[in-house]
Amino acid sequence: MTAKKAIVQIDHENVNLILIECKDNLYFNIIDVFSDSIPLVEDIDKNGILRPVLIKDLLKILKMYRRICDNNSITEIYSYSGSFFAEAKNNKSISEEIYNTCGFLLNILTPEDEMKNTFIGAVNSSDVQKGVYFYVGSRFCYLLNFNRRNILNSVIFPFGVFQVSKILNSEGDLQAKKQEISNLFNSYFSKADFVKSIDEETEILSSGNTMLSIGKIARKATRYPLEMENNYVLSLENFNNVYSLVEGLGLDNTKKIKGISSESADRVYAGAILAKLFVDGLGAKQVSISSDKLLDGLISTTVIPAINERPLSDMFIYSLENISAFFSGPNSNNNKVYELSINVFKQLKVVHKLPRNYIKPLRIAGYLYDCGKRINFDNAIKNSFEVILNSKIKGASQKEILLGAFACKLQDLDNFNLSEWVRYSSLVTEEDSVAVKKVGVLIQLSAALDASKSGAVDDLNCDILGDSIIVKTIVNKEADFEIKEAMKVNKNFKKVFTKFIEVI
Repeated sequence: MTAKKAIVQIDHENVNLILIECKDNLYFNIIDVFSDSIPLVEDIDKNGILRPVLIKDLLKILKMYRRICDNNSITEIYSYSGSFFAEAKNNKSISEEIYNTCGFLLNILTPEDEMKNTFIGAVNSSDVQKGVYFYVGSRFCYLLNFNRRNILNSVIFPFGVFQVSKILNSEGDLQAKKQEISNLFNSYFSKADFVKSIDEETEILSSGNTMLSIGKIARKATRYPLEMENNYVLSLENFNNVYSLVEGLGLDNTKKIKGISSESADRVYAGAILAKLFVDGLGAKQVSISSDKLLDGLISTTVIPAINERPLSDMFIYSLENISAFFSGPNSNNNKVYELSINVFKQLKVVHKLPRNYIKPLRIAGYLYDCGKRINFDNAIKNSFEVILNSKIKGASQKEILLGAFACKLQDLDNFNLSEWVRYSSLVTEEDSVAVKKVGVLIQLSAALDASKSGAVDDLNCDILGDSIIVKTIVNKEADFEIKEAMKVNKNFKKVFTKFIEVI
């Protein structure tokens, strides 16, 4: 069952409308986003209320959003405002006017709600299952430790980039102002007793615009070969290099870092100061950066609550299922090929000798083995590489996604291009090049074992006899076509495994 839902989000400086397509009340796909700037938080900070002129502008935008929802047959609408909205003395009357005018029942989030949903968005997209999370926001910062999506302890810092920018732009000596910020930060950081138990094995996770901007600068500076934000791992050395660069720009609020951030340099600098205080305070050697935000957490907890019921260990598979739910063709058998690929991988363990760190690339390639057909049936296997790299796969590292893309493409070994592989040499090794070829052939064999897409092959047993491998299929119906197609894999199989297969 497919339904269309929407989120209306009133943020500090923007009003957003997000249209979402849902399937079976479990999978979702964002189909459109609209955003309009309106300085709500500035008005509240100055006057303690929202002035009539801004209320009029807000209602005008929301009326247009209502029409968009109606025109797009939206069945459910969820509306949220940030906790800043509660600071407006006239927030109740505005909420009532919004409901009477547009039919949007506004839910004003508390700082705790914002922290929880921001964290859920970040951790659901990450492959970090246990560690410490920090967030640098506009008006709040968060610090918490977690285990498998469960928050164990947390501290909310009631200040963020906006407040730090004001301190930096006030009169006085810069070093004295930075010391004031540090003292303010430490007054809350010291309350986080759980950071005392951090060791070298503790993973650090972060999200938010500040860390995304720092990550983007680092990728550009190091000529990082992937255009991916999510799950980028930022080393301490690269973080410090970026901080030095941002510090050099200083407090010039007219400068912008081209291609990096829409915020002025002083805002970026304020965020970087807070980020450095977190990184130094935690003794972080590296930080995994999630690109998901508050919105993604709200989708998880309200729009598609079934997501929130799954344990974190399933988020990777859920992500693949979510991609498949919207982008697989009507005749796709990717679920069956996925199952067979895991089976073949286990059966031939003594032959391929691949360690466990190649299981996620195998799963990615197996589940998305036919994804290139989304672009064009011709060259579908080659197309799969770009599709996988541009599909937001959650719960997997960037390297695992890259290796999965190569493995999917190498269902045909002729697709291996050394110059293309070398492009990613900072991420991959010679061992990886051998592994993706092996995984690619195993995926090719798995696809062949369901070539007619009839699910004829239930299971298989492999016997290794010298230079030959006997693959005995356990079938529920005639599978002569599958056996014939599987035998065609022999040429590639011999290349990477130095053995022949006989499928019976």
